[in-house]
Amino acid sequence: MTWLFGKKEPIAPPPPPAPAPETLGQQIKRNQRSIDKACRELERERLKMTAQEQKVKVQIKKIAKEGQIEAARMLARDLVRTRSHITRMYKMRTQMQSVSMQLTSMRTNESMASAMGNVVQIMARINQNMNLPAMQNVMMQFEMEHGKMEMTQEMVDDAMGDVLSGADEEAQTDDVINQVLDELGLEQGSKLGAVAAAHGTPAQMNPAVNDSAIEARMENLRR
Repeated sequence: MTWLFGKKEPIAPPPPPAPAPETLGQQIKRNQRSIDKACRELERERLKMTAQEQKVKVQIKKIAKEGQIEAARMLARDLVRTRSHITRMYKMRTQMQSVSMQLTSMRTNESMASAMGNVVQIMARINQNMNLPAMQNVMMQFEMEHGKMEMTQEMVDDAMGDVLSGADEEAQTDDVINQVLDELGLEQGSKLGAVAAAHGTPAQMNPAVNDSAIEARMENLRR
């Protein structure tokens, strides 16, 4: 059937989506990793050249002992160049470390700026949703109800104070009367005992006299 409808071409797959652009923080982090990697490579090269320097020193001493001054001079020239390379590597590593620290500071500042931006957005939303008149009305109602509650509490405290003070006065009055009655009973008992001892017969108390004396004493206390 291909001769009738033609050859069917395969459908090409859709192109992959474009990668999202890197943020500033991601770019700084990627560059910082590259700088750290370069610093490690420089350190490895420096260690190799330092080891080579030690070997050249040993060779110079050996050749100088053998009296080959020209050969020793050539090796000394190589030693000077090696030391110069080591010094340059120190400087390069120091500069790259300084750049890495600056990138770290920039990334920190970028993070702080992003966080502050989020805080500003949240504060703006809060200010938009905040109803100041309603809040003022609530605060006024709170102050009014709080004042009413304080006045009610003061009135209750005053009433309770009056009741408690009256109860205390009644209790103290009863204590005084009971004390007086006890003293009267002791005095009359001692007098009757003395009379009985003088006559040699038991004393007969007059209830009417005792009651009248007690009532008179209580009347004087009430006055």
